[in-house]
Amino acid sequence: MKRNIILSIVLGLFLVGGLNAQDQQQNMQQRRQQQIDDLKKELVLTKEQTPKFDAIYKEFSEKMAAARAAAGDDREGMRAKMQEMNKDRDAKIEKMLTPEQVKKFKAYLEKQAAARANMQRGGGGGGGR
Repeated sequence: MKRNIILSIVLGLFLVGGLNAQDQQQNMQQRRQQQIDDLKKELVLTKEQTPKFDAIYKEFSEKMAAARAAAGDDREGMRAKMQEMNKDRDAKIEKMLTPEQVKKFKAYLEKQAAARANMQRGGGGGGGR
């Protein structure tokens, strides 16, 4: 549940009609960066934490791109791989945070999951912000 921030971005982009592949890629990168920026603000990262946080997300993005390329048409396999990668990313992030930041991080993830669930039930495109 809490591990699917990026999954929601990817799935949301597939629902957007009329965009060519380049526009979709650019839109996905912009949304991903916006979510990362929002999360950084929410957590109030220190100067020491920010580069670590950025490195974790960079590694995650690279792994995600490789997994997408390798998955082909195997959506279920990709979904399982994404959940595993999200869990790994979240664990790495939690290790670098203070206990108070971990609470904020978990609350942020829950809010994002609720927004995704609302979208899947047909509740509109609210971004949970």
